Amino acid sequence: MTMLGQKVHIIAKPVQYRWDYGDGRSLGPTTTMGGPLPQDRWGEKTRTSHAYAATGDFSVVLTTYFQGTYSVNGGPDLPIPNQGQFSSPPQTVSVWRSVTRNYADDCITNPRGEGCPAASTTKGR
Repeated sequence: MTMLGQKVHIIAKPVQYRWDYGDGRSLGPTTTMGGPLPQDRWGEKTRTSHAYAATGDFSVVLTTYFQGTYSVNGGPDLPIPNQGQFSSPPQTVSVWRSVTRNYADDCITNPRGEGCPAASTTKGR
């Protein structure tokens, strides 16, 4: 870019990351940025994984910290003091829990079995 008639070249390099999981817990700053997993690896624990204690919708924010250098008119690279940081817009994560049960029969064989329509009308009797 040109600034005050001088050619200025800036390089910003991400060096740390902070994950705010939206439930009061966070990770970082850490050098691990994380990333998506292919569907066949869902459920695998990673260095940025987080287990939620409750269900609900949570706003997750990733803050990235940058260090940089600059040069003027092709001169030597000079360090930019301190770090810059930028936070992503909040991303909503919906956390659900499910329960799986196996049964030996179906609702035709046992209409009052767990999960069958007739079971809800007979509860409490």
